[in-house]
Amino acid sequence: MADKKKIPFTQLLKEFWGPYFKLATYMRPYLPRVVFGMVCGILAGTLNGTIPLVLNYVGQKVLPAGQTLGKINPMKMHGADAGPAIDTVIWISMLIPAVMVARGIFSYLNSYYLSWVSFHILRDLRSELFRHLMSQPMAFFNKAKSGKLIARVINDTRVAQNALTSISGDLVKEPVAVVTGIVVLVSLDWRFSLTTLLLFPICMVPVLVFGRKIRQAGKAEENEAGAMAVILQESFAGVRVIKSFAREDYQASQFAKSSDLQCRNSMRVRKSMDIVQPLIESVSAFGVVLAILYVYYYHIGIIQFAALCFGIFLLYNPVKSLSRIPLQMQKCMASASNVFDLLNKQPAIQDAPDAVVLKGCRGGLNFENITFSYGSEQNAVKDMNLVVEPHKKYALVGSSGAGKSTVLSLILRFYDPQQGVIQLDGVDIRKISQNSLREHIGVVTQETFLFHDTIYENIRYGRLDATEAEIIAAAKLAYAHDFIVAQPEGYNSIVGDKGCLLSGGQQQRLAIARALLKNAPILLLDEATSALDSESEHMIQAALDRLSQGRTVIAIAHRLSTILKSDKIVVMDKGMVVDAGPHAELLERSPIYRKLYELQFNHDKIAA
Repeated sequence: MADKKKIPFTQLLKEFWGPYFKLATYMRPYLPRVVFGMVCGILAGTLNGTIPLVLNYVGQKVLPAGQTLGKINPMKMHGADAGPAIDTVIWISMLIPAVMVARGIFSYLNSYYLSWVSFHILRDLRSELFRHLMSQPMAFFNKAKSGKLIARVINDTRVAQNALTSISGDLVKEPVAVVTGIVVLVSLDWRFSLTTLLLFPICMVPVLVFGRKIRQAGKAEENEAGAMAVILQESFAGVRVIKSFAREDYQASQFAKSSDLQCRNSMRVRKSMDIVQPLIESVSAFGVVLAILYVYYYHIGIIQFAALCFGIFLLYNPVKSLSRIPLQMQKCMASASNVFDLLNKQPAIQDAPDAVVLKGCRGGLNFENITFSYGSEQNAVKDMNLVVEPHKKYALVGSSGAGKSTVLSLILRFYDPQQGVIQLDGVDIRKISQNSLREHIGVVTQETFLFHDTIYENIRYGRLDATEAEIIAAAKLAYAHDFIVAQPEGYNSIVGDKGCLLSGGQQQRLAIARALLKNAPILLLDEATSALDSESEHMIQAALDRLSQGRTVIAIAHRLSTILKSDKIVVMDKGMVVDAGPHAELLERSPIYRKLYELQFNHDKIAA
């Protein structure tokens, strides 16, 4: 049993370093800048370590042996005890600012180039993650919390990118500075250096002790950040529901609870990170005591002592930066893992390797023995067989839950059926690329969605290369032009979040204009006139009738009056096609259709 619990070292290495190895691959396009930045870092670290050597050299050359600064008369140019000539002093002393300026330049170039690479990696990582999420099927978004996805794209990528560039830069620059500094100190006085650096390994103990705590608290911190993003996203998206139920205080308490937990996790991380530095400084203080005792015992010169002390001081920042690397890595582990867990998630619906790109289609659809469920035991569509002829209008009717909207989702390949085949012009739609399939389908749904942008851009979304004249023509065809020009800024008016500055009927007409602009050979209408008043519905229905000419139309409508002129009405019940035909025939032979028609007729009569 003990052997089974042992994890191979290579597996441990892969689990711990795996996310960083993957992150490192994002450096490849910018490798020249990375290399140049790291070379600058190496040079900066080397110069940083040689400063004590330069100070000692300058001091020995400028000050005569056995003298102190108080005994020197800089103006005295002759005599056995005089220092070097003033011009020699100036040139030798210039070594100090020369080294400091060179170190500053290389440090700046190191920081600039690695930061440039860092921000470009962040851009690439976010773009790839967002594009990958957009490639996921609807089933993924049905289960995922959009707030957490937002946190992954915005926050986790940033934390992972910071880990990659800051750690990679410090791993090259700071060790060189430490090694160079130690070599210089040992060359100046090996006994002094060994005495003061004796406690250096002890400084690593706090790093090891608090590293695990930071990893655990950091993971909890990032997870709670995702939970907080969920509350924010849902609260803003559902603000109408929140206000209608007077639940503002409840939402505020939920957010406050999440914020409090986030605060506590952040404090755990900060406490573990900040305690390391004082502990290291405390241990280093004992090294200073040893250094003072050494100077007292061996009576070393003031110049050499000053150079040695300055060298030890210069070691402080590199050692501090190195001590933080394991802590940064522990904190960033959760973020990097979250990002790559999403990137590694392959879409359940993908294009076939030999998928064809549609250049055009007639619009004929054939459903053969289609069965589909959303994961539950009950099928949303069961044993569906239907032939949709090109350039004709079909209507799907049935009670709620009959499977009508599911049929439209299957045509768009939002989902793939568990059984059966859907063919477009005789070709299995699974062998057609998803983008080209959907480019040939126009959609207007009952849940109108408009972007927080101008009216013009919302219509243009239907076809991005459309001209202004084509956009205006589509708006006129959808009977939207008149109310658009009545807006304060016409087509440049902002519609608000999800179109909140427009009425429901106006939103629906813009959605129809967007579909009209697309001019696709197949048109799917899911309650396309549900948000319209009687007058608007009449106008839109006339526009849709003109649009339907020469196209394949599949419409879902609870108002049977809008689909009575369809070439074929398909009656669905419990996911199955129970009958299909013209209105008059169905009224005679289909009990389900007759019941739907009579219920709606009586409802309309009472309403009138």
